[in-house]
Amino acid sequence: MLDAKFFVSAQVHAREVELPDGSKHTLHFKEVPHTEFRRFQLAQESPDESERLRCVAQLIASSLCTASGEPVLSSDKAATLSAAGANALMKAVLGVNAPGRDDAEGKP
Repeated sequence: MLDAKFFVSAQVHAREVELPDGSKHTLHFKEVPHTEFRRFQLAQESPDESERLRCVAQLIASSLCTASGEPVLSSDKAATLSAAGANALMKAVLGVNAPGRDDAEGKP
């Protein structure tokens, strides 16, 4: 049997997200399964421009959550984020979910 560390944790991770104006916001993110990352990777390479444009919003919507783990944004709402907002949130999503990243990185 595989150790539980091989699987997505139910733990919610608090991260401080800083916007370009210097404002800081403590938000919560959950780990997403590898299938969500693979979907993101495939969408980035899609010949369909719409799919490429929406893949960041979909990954953010999959990870951003309340402190109790409930979703915060739909992918449609996440698609309306500003470039600065999406970039800041994506950095936190990757910090929580990317392989080899230190879990302490970005903690408030």
